[in-house]
Amino acid sequence: IKLFVGNVPEEATAEELSELFAGVAGPVLGIALMKQFAFVHLRDEAAAARAIAQLNGHQLHGRRIVVEPSRPRPTNTCKIFVGNVSAACTSGELRSLFQQYGTVVECDVVKG
Repeated sequence: IKLFVGNVPEEATAEELSELFAGVAGPVLGIALMKQFAFVHLRDEAAAARAIAQLNGHQLHGRRIVVEPSRPRPTNTCKIFVGNVSAACTSGELRSLFQQYGTVVECDVVKG
């Protein structure tokens, strides 16, 4: 089961999130940590329900994280990777650049 974790502080690490979720939901099968959000993969629905109930609104480095079921990408969309992006580039700048070619559903700059 894949959960979405929002409002993740920049100083949070994948290891820290793994320990947090494992403490309430059992084994964590995987974590994908991006800037200010993450996806956490858990074994089953019961583990996901425990994580949502106990960790949604949990304070992490002074920020309340959002924990909810992951929703699939809208149909008729595609995901592209853009490499060699300047460290100074923001997601807003990328969105503006690509918006001229069609609606941008999601745009994230992953650093590190």
